[in-house]
Amino acid sequence: MLSHQQPWAQPRVIYLGGFGRSGSTLLERMLGAVPGWVNVGELVDLPRSVQPDDEKCGCGEPFSTCPFWDKVGEQAFGGWQSAPVRRLAELRRTAARQRLVPSLLRLSRGGGSASLRRRVAEYQQGYGRIYQAVAEVSGATTIVDASKGPAHGLALGLDLTADGGVKADYRLTMVNLVRDPRGVAYSWSRRALDRPQAGSRSQMWSIGVGRSAAQWAALQTEVALINGLSGIPSARIRYEDLVAAPRPTLRRLLTTLGQGDEETALDHVADHAVTLAPSHGLSGNPGRFRHGTLDLVADDEWRHGLPAKERRLVTAVTLPWLHRYGYPSL
Repeated sequence: MLSHQQPWAQPRVIYLGGFGRSGSTLLERMLGAVPGWVNVGELVDLPRSVQPDDEKCGCGEPFSTCPFWDKVGEQAFGGWQSAPVRRLAELRRTAARQRLVPSLLRLSRGGGSASLRRRVAEYQQGYGRIYQAVAEVSGATTIVDASKGPAHGLALGLDLTADGGVKADYRLTMVNLVRDPRGVAYSWSRRALDRPQAGSRSQMWSIGVGRSAAQWAALQTEVALINGLSGIPSARIRYEDLVAAPRPTLRRLLTTLGQGDEETALDHVADHAVTLAPSHGLSGNPGRFRHGTLDLVADDEWRHGLPAKERRLVTAVTLPWLHRYGYPSL
C-alpha cells in the first residue's frame, strides 16, 4: 500500500555495478522482491536494444505490449516512440562511455568540460524521468537497476549541484557485485547462450579467458576509483556469499544500505532457495524468465572445467584483486 506521500518524488536507485556473468540478474531479482522495491533489469539497454528491437520483458511479453512498461513510457515521455528515447541512446555515446570515466571523475571534483557536464545533466534528466515513472507505476520507493557498466552508473550518480547544476530526481547508490574472476572467465569462454528475450537466434557474447581477465581487472579498477573519488555512496557483495548464505548476506547488504530494520524484508529467501515472482526486468541472462522457488547452487563448474594453464593466466592477471576480495590464489 502506498503511503500518503508520493514515494516516487525522489526514488532511491540501487545500481548494480560489475562485470557480466557475475550473478547480477539473480541479485537484482532477489532485491527486487523486497517489499517496497522493484527491479528493472539492465535499464541501459532500454533505448539501445530493448525498445528498438522489441525484446521480451521478464514477464514474457514483448516490450511493446507489456502493460507495465507501456504505462512507464506514457508517464515518462508520452510513449516510447519519441525523440527523448532516441536522445538517451545518443547521449550514452557522448556522456557515459567507459573511455569517459576519467573525464566524469573530473566533473565529480568540480572540474571537467562544461559541454560534458551539460550532456551528463541531460542524461540524468532522461533516466530520472524513467526512474520516477517506474516508481509511480509500481508504487515502489527503491529501484534496482542491474545495468552493471561503471561509466553509466557514474554518469547517473554524479552530483552536479556544486556548480549550480540541477539535482537529479533520484538518489543513486552503487553496489559492486564481484565474482571470482576465474569463474567469470570460464563462463564467458563457454559457447554462446541463447537470449530468449531477443529470439532463439540471438545469443549472448563469448570471449576468451585472457581478454575476460584483463577486462575484469580494469573494471574493478574503475569501480575502486569511482568509489574513492566520485562521492557516490557504495557497497560491495560477493556472488559466492550470496548463493552460499543468501539470508545473512542480503541482510548485511540491506543494513549497509540503511534498510536493515524490516523483519519481513527477506521472507522470500530461504537458507538455500529463493521464491521469485515474474518481474518486469529487461535484458540480462535467461535466468530472468525463471520464477517460483529456485534452488541456490553456486556455479563453480570452472573449478574442474577451466584448464590449468588458463586458470594460472587469469590468476596472474587479477591477483591483486583476488587478495583484496578474499579469493584464494589457487
